Amino acid sequence: MRPMFEHARKLVEQHTGQDLAKITFNIVSDSVITDEVNYETQRLIHSQFANPRFANNFLDLVMNGQKGTYAALYATRKQQVMVSQPLMQSYQRSLPADKNIQNAAMLALLIHELVHAADDLRYSIHENRDLNFRASFAQSAAFEGHAQWVTRNICKQANCLSGLEALDEFMFGRRNPPNKLTQPVQAISRNVLEYSYIEGERFIDKLSKRPNGGALIANLLSNPPQDPIQILDPASYPNTEREKRNQQLISASTSFNHPWLSSPWTTVETSPLKGVNLRTDPERRDAAVDGFTRLITSMVALQLYNESQPNFVPVELTVLKTESNDTARLFAETLYENTQVKNAQLNPDNGFVKVSSRELNREPAKLYISAEPAENNLTYYTMVGVSGINVVQISGSGANQNLFVDYVDKLLLTLTSTD
Repeated sequence: MRPMFEHARKLVEQHTGQDLAKITFNIVSDSVITDEVNYETQRLIHSQFANPRFANNFLDLVMNGQKGTYAALYATRKQQVMVSQPLMQSYQRSLPADKNIQNAAMLALLIHELVHAADDLRYSIHENRDLNFRASFAQSAAFEGHAQWVTRNICKQANCLSGLEALDEFMFGRRNPPNKLTQPVQAISRNVLEYSYIEGERFIDKLSKRPNGGALIANLLSNPPQDPIQILDPASYPNTEREKRNQQLISASTSFNHPWLSSPWTTVETSPLKGVNLRTDPERRDAAVDGFTRLITSMVALQLYNESQPNFVPVELTVLKTESNDTARLFAETLYENTQVKNAQLNPDNGFVKVSSRELNREPAKLYISAEPAENNLTYYTMVGVSGINVVQISGSGANQNLFVDYVDKLLLTLTSTD
C-alpha cells in the first residue's frame, strides 16, 4: 500500500495544488485508531458537559459503539493517514476478484483520506471546527461530501471510478451495515455516515455548478454551516436567515423557568435529521427535502441530560416552525401517529388536551400524548404540542407526565408570544 499511497499523494497534490509532503502513512492496529478517535471525540464531548464524570461516561458509551469500525482516517494532530490492518483485510476480502478493481478501490480510499489532509492544511478545518453536536453533523456532511466529490473527480482522470463504486458498496451495500470507512475524527455522527457521504457530495456538486461555485465551496470549508438541513438545500446556501430563526428556537427552548433548564441538567444541541437515506427513491427524497426546507421554515433538536445520573437517558426535544398553521397541525398529527406503538396508551378526548394561550382569539393549542411502560416503574412519554405555526415534540421517561406537560406548555407560550 505504501507505493499506492505515494501515487495517491501525487494525484491529490496535482489536483488541489496543496503540498502534502508532511503527510505520513501508517498501517496500525485497531487500538491505535481507537485512541486517536477517542482523543478527538473527548474534546467534543467535554465541551458539552460540565460534570467530568458524566462526560467520561458519555465518552465511553460513544466509543464502545465505534471500536473496530474505522478502516482508515486522517489523524490531524499527527498529520498522518492511518489504515487499520484488520479492517483493511476485511475491505479487501469484500472486493471483486478483478485485480484492477481491487487496486482502484484501495487507491480511491487513500485519495479520499489525502483530500481530507489537503482540506485541513488549506482551511484549518480541525482548528476552526465547532465543538457542538449539531454543528458536527453538518460539518461532517460538508467535509465528507467535499472529499468524496474531489475523489470522484480525481478518479475520473486516474481510472479508479470502479474502485469508488466498490468502496460505496462496501460501506452502504444492502448486504453490509454502514461502516466507518474514511471518516475523519472531526465528526461524532454515528449512524449518519451515508447522509454525510451521499447528501454531502450531492450538496458540493450542486454548489460547484453555481456561477461562483469555487468561492462558495471555499467559504463552505472555511465556515461550514451549523444547520444540517442546509445540506439538503444547496440552492439556498448560505441561508443565514434560516439559521437566525433556528437560533431563536434554541433560545426559546432554554429561556423559561423549568427544573430541566437548571443544574444538574444540561441542554445539548443535536441534529434534527437522523439521516436521509432516500437515494434509491428520488420521489420520496424530493418530498422529504421539500418538507424540511420549504414547509418547515426552521427546525432544531435538543437533548436534555441530568448530569447527576451518568446512566440517564436524555429527554429528546424537537422544535419547529412551519409556513402555515394548517401545515403545523398536519405535522403534529403525523408525528403523533408515528408514536402509536404497541402497548402505548393514548390520551383521551380525541388525542389532545388544551395548552394555555395568552390570546383569547387564538385557536386553542393541542397537546397529543402517548405513554408506554418503561423500566424501573417509569413511563415513557411522547408528547406533540402545536400552537399556531409552532410544533414541539418531546419524549423521555418519567414518574408522571407533569414535567413534560409543563415544559411543552411553557415553550409553546414562549414561541407563540414571538410570532
